[in-house]
Order: sequence, then C-alpha cells, then structure tokens
Amino acid sequence: MESEFYRTALIRNFLAKLIADERGTLEQASYMDKTRLCSTSDDEIRGLIESTAEFILGQSLEKERVETLTRDLRNWCYDVETSHS
Repeated sequence: MESEFYRTALIRNFLAKLIADERGTLEQASYMDKTRLCSTSDDEIRGLIESTAEFILGQSLEKERVETLTRDLRNWCYDVETSHS
C-alpha cells in the first residue's frame, strides 16, 4: 500500500502532466492513476492543481483554469466509472 506522501507525489506528477497536456494525459492514464485521482476530493484536487502549478511548474493558474481542470477530472472519473459498470 502507498504511503500518503508517495500517493500525493504520484498525483502531483500526473497533475503536472495534465496541466501541460490535458487530453493526452487523460488518454494515457494508468489504472492506478485513475484510482488515485477518482478517490480524491474536489477540494484536495483543487489544492494540488494550484500548488503543483505554482511550486513544480512555476506557473500561476487562473481560478477559472483550476475549476475547469477539476471539473474535467470529475467528468473523466464519472466516464471511467460508467464505462466499467
């Protein structure tokens, strides 16, 4: 089982890729990426997107972009769940 630190690092790595290339990143996501992200709350996702952009990528994202990425991730999670039902 992953430690919380390792899990968060893996999510940040995925989010860094997502910020750079949303469509390609979602299409290439592994089963474990999906499991980690889809079990993470919206608030945690928002916070991780903001901090990943700022501290890892050196970018400042507009609030609207953060909300769009969060919503797109939620929709993607919903699509993943319904396609496996």
